Amino acid sequence: MTTISAIELAFDLARSGQCRSVSDIIRRLPAQERSVAEAHFAEPAARRELILMCSDAWLAAG
Repeated sequence: MTTISAIELAFDLARSGQCRSVSDIIRRLPAQERSVAEAHFAEPAARRELILMCSDAWLAAG
């Protein structure tokens, strides 16, 4: 998996409504890609976008 794929997968998981938090999403990524995603989502704007996407999907699924 490439770096872009790990980030795309994280956003796909956020949109799915299956994860309530960034840590839930990170845990579902392949182990070898977690550090890449954690580094990317350490950036406040990227993390905020993932959090908002995750909460919207979670609320819509509930």
